[in-house]
Amino acid sequence: MRDSAPTTAGAWRAADGTAVPFREATVAWALAAHAELAETATGYGHFVTVNELAERVQESSGVHTQAPTRTWMDAILRKVARRCHSAGEPPLTALCVRQNHTIGDAYKYVLELAGLPIPDDLELHAAYARWQCYQHYGAAVPADGGIPPLTPKVAAKRRGTMNAAAPEPKPEPERAPVCADCFTQLPANGICFYCA
Repeated sequence: MRDSAPTTAGAWRAADGTAVPFREATVAWALAAHAELAETATGYGHFVTVNELAERVQESSGVHTQAPTRTWMDAILRKVARRCHSAGEPPLTALCVRQNHTIGDAYKYVLELAGLPIPDDLELHAAYARWQCYQHYGAAVPADGGIPPLTPKVAAKRRGTMNAAAPEPKPEPERAPVCADCFTQLPANGICFYCA
């Protein structure tokens, strides 16, 4: 057993310190990321930051690295997005946000896979995708269906304050109806141009 991590930026098994090819490591991390995000989706309103997810996937897979998270996590999220898309699952990557709770450019890959345009409000699109994840994975969604939740920091910024615990938040503006499958705003006739 090895007590310390190798000094290279590669990957290794935590149990014995043996080197793991990075390609093999990314497969292990992607499988672990899918499982971690699916578990996150069981709690309504839950989400995880990229750094938290990076730590969790290393722990649960038993494969570690000292490479900076920014150099490998986008590839992991893309693998998860492809798996979800292929399996007809909601996009679990919507549950993974940056430190400032914004979805970031990595989420755009979900839209590319589906052949959808990039919406003007990517955060709102991701909120609807998270809501679909909560429903799919059995989270206790409010009886009225709830409003697809923005992350606290994004919601606070939209209210005009960075204090998420403001005593009397402004009510959320009325949201236009969106397609339940692709989350794009519906036209006046209520029929989705992309899914019809």
